[in-house]
Amino acid sequence: MSLSSKLKRFSFRLPQGAEIILSLVLLISDMFLLDFIFRETFYLWLANSGPVDTYINSYNQVKFDLFAFYAFFGFVSGIFSLRRLNAASDIIFHTTSSLLSTFIVFNLVGFMSRSFAALSHNFPRPIMLIATAISIFAVFLVRVIVSKVFRPHPNLVKAIIIGNPADGKRIINHFHRRGGVRFRIVRTMKPSEIDELASEVIFKHVHEVFVTDSNISLDKFWAQIYYQRKEEPHKFNVRISVDPSKTTGSIGLRSLEDFPLITICSHPLSETQKFIKRLFDILFSIFAITITSPVMLLTSILVKIDSPGPVFYKQKRVGLNGKEYDVVKFRSMRTGSEAQSGPTVSTADDPRVSKLGKFIRKFGIDELPQFFLVLTGEMSVVGPRPERPFFVNESYAFQGRRLSVKPGVTGLAAVNSRYYLKLEDKVTYDYSYIDYYSILLDIKIVFQTVWVLLFEPNYSK
Repeated sequence: MSLSSKLKRFSFRLPQGAEIILSLVLLISDMFLLDFIFRETFYLWLANSGPVDTYINSYNQVKFDLFAFYAFFGFVSGIFSLRRLNAASDIIFHTTSSLLSTFIVFNLVGFMSRSFAALSHNFPRPIMLIATAISIFAVFLVRVIVSKVFRPHPNLVKAIIIGNPADGKRIINHFHRRGGVRFRIVRTMKPSEIDELASEVIFKHVHEVFVTDSNISLDKFWAQIYYQRKEEPHKFNVRISVDPSKTTGSIGLRSLEDFPLITICSHPLSETQKFIKRLFDILFSIFAITITSPVMLLTSILVKIDSPGPVFYKQKRVGLNGKEYDVVKFRSMRTGSEAQSGPTVSTADDPRVSKLGKFIRKFGIDELPQFFLVLTGEMSVVGPRPERPFFVNESYAFQGRRLSVKPGVTGLAAVNSRYYLKLEDKVTYDYSYIDYYSILLDIKIVFQTVWVLLFEPNYSK
């Protein structure tokens, strides 16, 4: 009998509310465990290197800072939450990210703070690295044992199955055996009832939607969730059964225990990610406005000289949750250029664009005023590029998940191709950005944007 099976024999379910106590116990036990590992690493490493007490005293003065960093990153990653300890791969990932983040930030603080560095630099860096590596293994082992011995009190989760009901119930029964959640199926729907799915999810406050027929198109569903309601939905997941004949690679694939399901959350960004993204938006937009203010002043003068009309161009765009707002740009088109043609998709050689307009478009100067909209919270530095209501109304794809995040001054689509033969081509890039969002991806896209504008301004022609 395996160790996992033996531990399961002694497992028991926690009473309601006891998970908070377990989280605190894990936090405190981790502190003692990490302290023990670091001290023993000091003694073993410095056994033949003179008095160890000098190094231990320095460590004692900074260890609570070290533990504070670990507690912060641990809570962010969820390693103190029993419900987050589902699979060994998840545990090792979150444990490693928490402890490595602690190690990196601890050393960065030591680099920037002279008083902190005077203490933390008293002991060799290999001690920190070795102790961190041992800690990853030790904390991982503790989490595996805890996840096998303790089972969380089950939360009641409302669920809808659309497609094959037998497949949906098979998946749900598996999670019932796993523990931690109890599904209450509020409705089983046929694929032909897809038009009713959004109203069922919203009005019955459903938490999980199991789509067991991969042929069901969800474009209209997401359009009803975001664009037609014009408000943020409650948090729920849509889990779609994978058809191996139509799925390649691991795009959007998140394995839930034994079931490979594509999981889409109505709130693609966590609260922590939203906070970090907003902080990045504010800092970067202030920086961008400051360094480009001379360029914006000069552009204002040249636009006025180049052709009659206002300096700035306002246009309605569709933003977060389908709400319209006024996007502001430097005017690059001649006044009244769409009077006869109506709304038209921009192209690389757009005849409506003035001579100066071609130049400021080529280098993205016309977009600079949008950083003021980033400061006010209407836009983000990076995100799906906002579309005009005319084009959004024509396609469900533009009414759906791309509206679950703020529109961006630049985006993944913008750095891959600035003009499109098909407007819907943008959606593929937008979904990829939303599904794989991270602050590092935002930073990468910003650098890509600068590179493209400065060194490849003609790449799209």
